[in-house]
Amino acid sequence: DGVIAMKWKRRGRFVVEAALLVPGICLLLVYAVFFTLYAHDYAVCAHAVMEAGVKGIYRDGTGDRNIEENIRADLERKLASRLLWMGGEEIEVQVNPLRVRIRVAGGGYFFPEEEIDVERTIYRIAPCETIRRSRWLRD
Repeated sequence: DGVIAMKWKRRGRFVVEAALLVPGICLLLVYAVFFTLYAHDYAVCAHAVMEAGVKGIYRDGTGDRNIEENIRADLERKLASRLLWMGGEEIEVQVNPLRVRIRVAGGGYFFPEEEIDVERTIYRIAPCETIRRSRWLRD
């Protein structure tokens, strides 16, 4: 009887250990998926902001207001097809003669308190003037 009782105690110990380990492992997997989605959307936002900003910063004869609208429309189109987790993003675009400031912020469908906030400033330059005024051209 003592051997059989020890065998049942050992089996019970494995059940208790599994009951503690399995939820912990599942929780770690959920956090890994969440972190992956968060990191993906952050990288997509950062890349889309830079891409839309660099593409839209060059003057094409339109005013700053039209440039803002073009950048915003391009950014909305890119983010709509690429984001996995973030929803309801807020897009701010400010254009002035010196720079373009673009900000994208928003929360996810689950864990809404975690937000992504990407802000980039892209400076306008006049490449011809910069090259013309540089010292290395004179030498």
